[in-house]
Amino acid sequence: MALAIAGFLLPQEVPLEWYPLNEPGTDINYLEISCAADTTGDVQIYYNLSRGINELNCIKFPISPTTQTYTYTFPLPDGPITELRVDPPSKGGALNIRQMRIINRRGEEIRRFTRDMFRPTNQIAAITPSPEGWKLISTPTANDPYTRIEIFSPIIPVGKDHRNLLRCLLSTGYLAMMLTILLLAVLFTFYRPTHWRDLAAHVGFMASIALMFAFVGNRGLIRNSVYYAQYKPWSMAAGLTLEFDLLNRGTSNAQLFWDTGAGVNEAESKRQDYEPHQGLQTLRFPLPDKSIKGLRFDPHDGDGRLEIRGIRVVDAGQRTRAVLPLSALRAVSQIAKLEATDERVVLEIAAGEKDPITEFSPAAVAQVNGVISAKR
Repeated sequence: MALAIAGFLLPQEVPLEWYPLNEPGTDINYLEISCAADTTGDVQIYYNLSRGINELNCIKFPISPTTQTYTYTFPLPDGPITELRVDPPSKGGALNIRQMRIINRRGEEIRRFTRDMFRPTNQIAAITPSPEGWKLISTPTANDPYTRIEIFSPIIPVGKDHRNLLRCLLSTGYLAMMLTILLLAVLFTFYRPTHWRDLAAHVGFMASIALMFAFVGNRGLIRNSVYYAQYKPWSMAAGLTLEFDLLNRGTSNAQLFWDTGAGVNEAESKRQDYEPHQGLQTLRFPLPDKSIKGLRFDPHDGDGRLEIRGIRVVDAGQRTRAVLPLSALRAVSQIAKLEATDERVVLEIAAGEKDPITEFSPAAVAQVNGVISAKR
């Protein structure tokens, strides 16, 4: 017993037995990244499970030069992720990212990371926008380039404690059974029972030893599960934001109006300036904390072209609360062209127009109201 307790207290990085769940449910998180590179190398993505960045908690995959982006999907552990780090190829290599997000097994978006969340931390020459996303470019002499992602709030899988408990029970039980079989094989090589009580005593003793050392063999899994269950996320401010991922070719700003019952007015609106480039960017508008009657989006204060790639509602922790369909945007006035597909919506405003207007469909407004009501 004392030996088993002492063994349980020793550090362990990888459990002796890890038994996967046959039916883990649909709330397990995955990291999805669509990217390409201009050189041969490795891409590494580190995730901090509240204990610091280390090589064990890392996703690493090779990449080759290509202009076409490929989507990679990786399962994430059932623990709180408090930090993310992306290492692009070294020696001046560029990693072209089209999108990066956290999803669950249903394919629902949990979190989306945009270019302005990436911080050049070490040996990064530039983070530049591109029409398809953005580029992480390492310095010419870089041997350990990396960027840190501002995640604003920890990424905590739904139902993680229940799944971790099941893994502990199944993995430890399976290991105990294997050790019991092994010990009994050794026992019966040298021992022949004289009575069923004698047999039961020896078998019970061997099974108890196997169970104790099964806990020792899986001590890392057990201790990590207890640690993750005790984790308390930091508090977040209230508030929701409507985000647009878009390409802009036109004038300098856009405006969002929300009607809370008093009609469309300047007091219930927010104007945001576009970044002065033609690459992908994210425009953010605050939403009210009460139900709305309508949403109006004025894409330009003059002529131009806008290509919207995504629209979503996020909270103060940058957690995706709703993804609005691009078809929800409708032309109202001074819009020469509006074409919507599942991947993008293109808006064109003719020369001479001064006040182009679009609005969101009633279904999209109802979707936003559902998020507002849930946050109260």
